[in-house]
Amino acid sequence: MTKTRFTRAVPVCSAFATLCACFTYLIACGGGSDDSASPAAGAPAAAGTNTSGGSSGSPDAGARNAGSPHAGTSNAGSPGWSGASPGGSANGGASSIAGGANGGASAGTSSAGGYPSNGGNSSTGGGAGSAGNGGAASPLPARVVAGYYPNWTPSPVRIKDVNANYNVIYLFAATPVGGAPGTTGAVTWDMPGDGRGAATNFNADIAYARSTQRRKIILSVGGANNGMSFPSRTKSQAFLESISSWYTKLGGFDGLDWNTFEASQTPDTSEMIWISQQLKTRYPGFLITAPPAPWNSVDKTFCAAMVAAGALDYAAPQYYDGPGLAEQSYLVTNVAEWLKLVGADKLVVGFGIAAQENYMSISDAVSTWKVLAQATPTLRGAFDWQIHTDEAQGWPFATQLGPLVLQ
Repeated sequence: MTKTRFTRAVPVCSAFATLCACFTYLIACGGGSDDSASPAAGAPAAAGTNTSGGSSGSPDAGARNAGSPHAGTSNAGSPGWSGASPGGSANGGASSIAGGANGGASAGTSSAGGYPSNGGNSSTGGGAGSAGNGGAASPLPARVVAGYYPNWTPSPVRIKDVNANYNVIYLFAATPVGGAPGTTGAVTWDMPGDGRGAATNFNADIAYARSTQRRKIILSVGGANNGMSFPSRTKSQAFLESISSWYTKLGGFDGLDWNTFEASQTPDTSEMIWISQQLKTRYPGFLITAPPAPWNSVDKTFCAAMVAAGALDYAAPQYYDGPGLAEQSYLVTNVAEWLKLVGADKLVVGFGIAAQENYMSISDAVSTWKVLAQATPTLRGAFDWQIHTDEAQGWPFATQLGPLVLQ
């Protein structure tokens, strides 16, 4: 079974207003290619067809690159994301952790020790009491090692058996009812394949991952050709209630990953801020993330506005599946731009580890992370697309890059 990664057409912005901490964002759109710096500005990127995931056009050709976890096919071996450490760094230290699936709604208890660099489950943390269905979500850990868990795989690893270095797991992906950009605002979710019992034990494994393993489980919404619009508060409210419904059906999760602003769909930033803040109010400690295209000015504007409003816990630009994106020289330069936009504590770097064009080898990824970490030791973390590929390769991302992020 395959799934085509999304292609986001990049509208050219003739002008857009200076961002404030308020809830609006203005943008005038025209035709042609994106006006922000693409890999063509500092890395080899030529216009044409993306050979990694079926998306046509490169960043400098004006088409939204398929460099997102929505791109590629299930058997393309495209790597995933790394996420936040649920117990501090690999070498220990104190961290504040709230209760997970069985935890309470308190701000969290202080626990010493680090998340294991590999091997069994982490026992750090723990909350008091019960906070209803699923419990209150824990705050974002000090370091993020995340991965995407696509639901199209026939026989995926069970969530509880994902390598222990992954402390954030994205459930990919809930999609809009009626197709893009959504008819009512509601979303739907399909279970993964049950070849190894992933579907049969799905809710139980999520609960175990959250409460015992101290991981964060985040529902990613959108994906391949599944942009969403929120032109009215009525549709935003319907989306909010739909997410809450899936929260109940799945027994609780820890956050929402905005993967809905893509193709020709300009993000309705003010409404997405409102939705995010409502979810954070409804579920204390709820996390909001987003995977922008690194070069895209629309994505940059959106993420900066979300951060300014206190509605985004981190942005995670995707440096893979597009010409020039996986080049260390481009990545390091572009990360510096994102640091100015959102800050180191709200920036997670997206890697794709695969033996194919426009992806990195694990040795290149490790080398790149070391350069980044030396320049900015407070970077929040890294992610890999996708977990299933990392498992098939023997967990190179989790066991080689993961410990470097967590230390």
